[in-house]
Amino acid sequence: MIYCSRCGTQNEDNYYKCVKCEALLHQPLGGAQPYRAQEHVPDYLVWSILSALFCCLPVGIVAIVYSAQVGTKFRAGDIAGARYSSKRAKAWCWIALASWAGFAVIGSIAFRAASWH
Repeated sequence: MIYCSRCGTQNEDNYYKCVKCEALLHQPLGGAQPYRAQEHVPDYLVWSILSALFCCLPVGIVAIVYSAQVGTKFRAGDIAGARYSSKRAKAWCWIALASWAGFAVIGSIAFRAASWH
């Protein structure tokens, strides 16, 4: 058995990544990268930028930060971290959209209330 240096989970000797956190357990001989199925983790960068520009700047900036972390973590082999950043970027994009919708509704109500007088 081999223990993960990141989370301490017990893994089989022939595993190359942790079953819990997906960290690499040991470097293969010769520095070759272990075979890993190609996985796509979306970064939502375009949506994050659009959220910052058109919805809510502060919330959009948070989304951009998480989006920028996805590729870096993925290339470093931290697939779990890349997935986490991807989910957070998506969530912050939705928060930006909801903020914009809320401000639009409040502004519409305020405009109509002002025009009644």
